[in-house]
Amino acid sequence: MKSRWSLAALMILGGLVAVSLALSPSAALAKEFKYAGPPAFTVTYPDTWTQQSANPNKEIFLETKQSGALPTMEIGCFNPPAGTTVANLGALHKKRITKIYATIVTVTSDKPATLKDGTPCNEVILTWMYEGWLNLQTNIVSTIKDGKVVYVSVSQDPGAPLWDAGRSLTLKK
Repeated sequence: MKSRWSLAALMILGGLVAVSLALSPSAALAKEFKYAGPPAFTVTYPDTWTQQSANPNKEIFLETKQSGALPTMEIGCFNPPAGTTVANLGALHKKRITKIYATIVTVTSDKPATLKDGTPCNEVILTWMYEGWLNLQTNIVSTIKDGKVVYVSVSQDPGAPLWDAGRSLTLKK
């Protein structure tokens, strides 16, 4: 009788672990990018995403992608134009993508948000055409720290469920 209860308890415990992993896979399987700064910050992302070759653009610190092609993630930091505020970061990202890729960019959503540590941020969703043939949806979470824009962008197929890697951006004090 005792072994029957032990087996039942073990099965319940195993079920609880499986459910918690299913509901929170990113917590169980995650990599963390750390930048010492300034500004210092971290970003957590799925460990199934692989790091790309180093980008010669010194504003981009890390590029990753899921096995295959999409989604891709970019973590970076840059000096903003004078007068930039958190409220107008969405428009700034739209302008930068338009210029860099010589494409038309549409703002799907642009709203204020808050990082886990309480820091005000901006979350913008942009749709655009990469190199004239690949339609992308890019979700960018960004804020301003130490006079620089810190951002995490995830680009994927339009309409695909949004990845939350950008929301893991955590500024260090």
